[in-house]
Amino acid sequence: MRKILLLLFSMILLAACSNQETIKATGEGDLWNAHLIYEITDTHLSDRGGIEYTGDEKLLYVTYSVVTDEGGRTGEVEPQEEQTAISFGTSGGNNPPATKDEAIISLNHATIEITWRTITGEYEEQINLKVN
Repeated sequence: MRKILLLLFSMILLAACSNQETIKATGEGDLWNAHLIYEITDTHLSDRGGIEYTGDEKLLYVTYSVVTDEGGRTGEVEPQEEQTAISFGTSGGNNPPATKDEAIISLNHATIEITWRTITGEYEEQINLKVN
């Protein structure tokens, strides 16, 4: 009985994933690169992404704000020694864009606002994302 339930669960999971679309948007600033990836199905949207510092100074503190048509998220990080890449992690919701085209429009409107501190001061940069 357990094997049958496992098989049914696996089939349902595979069927749900078969309608999944993956859309990636990227952007570059003066000292940061960013990316955001949407994975959408008919009933669910998950996103993940991150930023990478391209400057020469050591990062002491970083805050970021991701703003999309579906909402946003913020975070703050005290980078480890020599750390230049920061992940936003993964988030999701049950209110995906209605179509792939709407998801692309949303990502093309997305921005990432970054504030960071180094030994020489505090800086800001905003990156506009575009679907590749």
